[in-house]
Amino acid sequence: MSQGPIKARPQKNERDSSADETPGEAQSLPELAYRRLRANILSARIPPGSELRQERLAKEYGISRVPLREAMSRLNAERLLVQLPRRGYVVPSLTCDEIVEICEISMLLEEQAAVVATRVRTGRDVAEVESILQELEALDATDPEELESWHILAYKFHDRLFRSARRRRLHEVVANFRDAVEPYMRLEMDLLDHIQQSTVDHRNIFEAFRTQDTEAAGRLSRQHAENIKAHLLNSFANDSAKPGGRKTSLKDSFERVVDAE
Repeated sequence: MSQGPIKARPQKNERDSSADETPGEAQSLPELAYRRLRANILSARIPPGSELRQERLAKEYGISRVPLREAMSRLNAERLLVQLPRRGYVVPSLTCDEIVEICEISMLLEEQAAVVATRVRTGRDVAEVESILQELEALDATDPEELESWHILAYKFHDRLFRSARRRRLHEVVANFRDAVEPYMRLEMDLLDHIQQSTVDHRNIFEAFRTQDTEAAGRLSRQHAENIKAHLLNSFANDSAKPGGRKTSLKDSFERVVDAE
């Protein structure tokens, strides 16, 4: 679906999965292109396996190919895009085994990030994480019109909590692993039982964070990541059991050329 040409907007300081902006410095065209592409990849509007045609996207965004190439190069460095010889850029498609590996690493990383964040968090950190959680809990994720907002706020909840650790490299690694599976979470996990479980998980993680219970915060964050892995694997198994269902990879199901958003 077309979103129209890119226009200059305010700068947003924090990396997140949405295209929302907050007041600040004016953004460059490469930055704006990067944010739009990144948001569309993480939301699975551009799904895994999609091949991107620069000339079509440049026309859709109303910009030249130069800032678009810069944005794609940045996403390639983050492994949200892969550059293939003579084919341009493709959104990577992961096998089930790769998804399992990423989730298992995320369990360890998110446990450590939550422990550190809980130990050093400030009152401001608690207030900002709680504000996001309250927005999240106010949504009706069973309403299709609110489901995307639920996913965005769930991402922001974890991101803001982990930022409280004030460990830049740790946060970047955690975010990169989470970003790798985020599109699959959007495609596979619009399930009521997952949403209900995640709602409980988020509240429990926050309470441990608020009370500076480092052991509980780490354990619950690890369990939350493990729950995500279990839901994804269950969804994959259900799809594979269907006639013509996928076996080990999502690529065949979602590969397509993206002419425009």
